[in-house]
Order: sequence, then C-alpha cells, then structure tokens
Amino acid sequence: MKAKVLILSILALCSTLSAHAQSLSAYQIIEKAHKNRDLQSFRSEGRMTILRPTWKRVVGVKTWVKTRDMTLVLITAPAKEKGQAFLKRGNNLWNWQPSIGRTIKIAASASNQSWMGGDFTTDEILRYVSFIDDFTHKLLGKETFDGENCYKVQLTPKPNNAVVWGKIISWISVKDFVERRIEYYDENGKLIRTCRMSNVKTFNGQNVPMLIEITPANKKGHKTILEITDHTPVASLQESFFSLQNIKRLH
Repeated sequence: MKAKVLILSILALCSTLSAHAQSLSAYQIIEKAHKNRDLQSFRSEGRMTILRPTWKRVVGVKTWVKTRDMTLVLITAPAKEKGQAFLKRGNNLWNWQPSIGRTIKIAASASNQSWMGGDFTTDEILRYVSFIDDFTHKLLGKETFDGENCYKVQLTPKPNNAVVWGKIISWISVKDFVERRIEYYDENGKLIRTCRMSNVKTFNGQNVPMLIEITPANKKGHKTILEITDHTPVASLQESFFSLQNIKRLH
C-alpha cells in the first residue's frame, strides 16, 4: 500500500513538473536561457578559428567578465595582433591597439560589425545586445535539435533598438535552457546566418556551451568556430581591472 502511494506521489510530481514546463511563456524561457548566457564573475580562454574557402586563421582569446556591464577581451594570438584588447563599461566600448599606441572608442552602430574578421559580431563578444530587453518574444512550439527537446522561440527587435536583425529564432533546450541553435534573419525574412552551440558544461549551476559555431547563409566554405578551452569562475575581480589604463598593461 505504501509503495502504491509512493508511486502515485511520484507520478503526480512528474505531472506537475511537466505541466509547469509546458506553461512557461516565451519571455520566461528566454529569461532562463539568459541566466546561462549572461555569465558573471569569470575568466576564460579559448581560440576562434575563422574558416574561409582558401584560408584559415586562428585567434587566441582571453576574457574577463565581472557583470554584463564590465567585460574585457584580450587577443593572445596571432603575434601580429597580440596585446590588442576590447573593453566594455556600461554602454561604452573601446579597442586598445598597441601597434599604433591608441585606444579607439567603438560606436554603438559599429557593434554589429564583424569582430576580428570572423563571423561573430562585436556585440556578441562584448554582450552589447540583450535578448531580454531589446526584443519581444513569441513561443512557436517545440522541436528536436541534435537529439535535444527544445523550445522554439521567435525574437523580434523592439522599435528604436540598435539591432540589425529583422527577427531571430532560437532553439532552447527544455532540459537545461541552453540555446542550441539560433537563426538570424534580415528585415525581409531572409536567413543570414546560423549559430550552433554544443559541448555544454556546468559551472556554479550555470550551463555553458564550450563550442559555438557560426555559419553564414549562402557563403559556401565560410564558418567561425569559438572553442572555450578554460572557464573559471572568479569572485574577486575588481572594478578597477576593467579600465582604460589596465587594458594597456595586459599581455
């Protein structure tokens, strides 16, 4: 009798959890995904491989993040660009170029441009655009992608935001709320590029894709792969680390 009651209780709990998952709004799904995307207080290392039909280029990267408003990215390779750094403080973006000894302020309108010659944009690396604040959200249903049951959510830019996309469609894992696939469309509904995330690992309760690939549409042989080789939570990062003075000292 006790076993039967236990089984019924488990079934009821599973039913409740399932119903809760099904009742999530598009905004709530994006909000949960945002918690994985909006990592704070960490440093990471990785390499960005830019693939083109006739050549390949590898860029070494170190990243420090305290909050969404404080990000610092250092280029460690190739030798020609080693020491170049990018800083975000609030809505301000800067680029330190040691080869000319100058710090250049990046206009918000330029944040949607290619970063280091690859298929990632500056705002994706420095987290300038928010999938929560800058878009409205619509749940399109569920689909399976790479064996994962995913929510399919459409994001439409809010008026007067610095977003170049007409719409974005995101596949978000039901299991861990990690974005597995993102499609970017222009204002005419034409697919421009696709982003794919994999090799998910967990750090302090946050799920982090360690491999991110961006493939432009209608550009055969073009792809950019960002592989995170080390990700370390760091609670002791000081605000003074994220300064125009400090980016000149990093190497």
